[in-house]
Amino acid sequence: MFGGGQFDPSGLTALVLDDNHYERGISLDQLRAMGFGRVIGAANTVEAWQALRGSNPNIVLMEWIEDANDGLDFVRRVRMSEELPNRAVSMFMLTTSGAASDVEAARLAGIDGYLRKPISALALQQRVRTVIANPQPFVVTSAYVGPCRRRRRPDLNYLGPLRRLDDEAPEPLVSGDDEELNLKSELARACVAKLEGRAKSLAAGDAKAARDVYKAVQDLVDVGEQIGDPSLTLGAREMARYLTAQGATDRLDPEVVRTHVAALHQLVHLPHALCEERQRVAESLKRMVDKKLRQADAA
Repeated sequence: MFGGGQFDPSGLTALVLDDNHYERGISLDQLRAMGFGRVIGAANTVEAWQALRGSNPNIVLMEWIEDANDGLDFVRRVRMSEELPNRAVSMFMLTTSGAASDVEAARLAGIDGYLRKPISALALQQRVRTVIANPQPFVVTSAYVGPCRRRRRPDLNYLGPLRRLDDEAPEPLVSGDDEELNLKSELARACVAKLEGRAKSLAAGDAKAARDVYKAVQDLVDVGEQIGDPSLTLGAREMARYLTAQGATDRLDPEVVRTHVAALHQLVHLPHALCEERQRVAESLKRMVDKKLRQADAA
């Protein structure tokens, strides 16, 4: 599936659980475009359960069900099941919400990842490829059943106790780690370059250009989340917050947008080792957005 570094899901099956026919169709089309050999749609948890039993999909994308307990109970049922062919199947929650409480609830239920809609094809492909090529260990304890929730590299500056029995002393980064970090940085820079190109043509009152910029920002948020860059994610989300508040109207100031993009350009070119400086750049963008929105409210 990964010969020559290419992601080939032609031998894989994907299941999409979404009660909205239109949204379900979009997700299915994206998976087909990625090359999945088989894609299955389910309008409810009953259909999804039947598909899990009969088709044994490799990955499940499920919409955040309006009745959250129903959706999370379904995830827990999958993880606890003794009758499914693969209770460790990779499961992603799709949602238009990004509330921290929802993310945590999904994580505790046993979800592998949380994807915010609208989802770019690039973001979806990167997340699917990662989870299939490098699945998390499946954990079974008295309090939790699901993918291992420890995903971050140990903090080399952490001097406290190592609490897990399998913890080992952290080792210096090796060349493979450096290569991975470089690839992540290149992906982030390419996304910011795309955003810069969109922002250059932005003019007050140009609704189409404003929407193009907003789409590029959403892609950048997705990339920030994919590569585990909290500073980039925060900076991009703050820009999305400004764009959302102002809308595709004359209130949207192109110079504010371009200033924000310039700061994001600076951020993605700062080495990851300068984590405090990168975080300061991101937080300065939050303060700028707060200020601009206060001024807009007062006007």
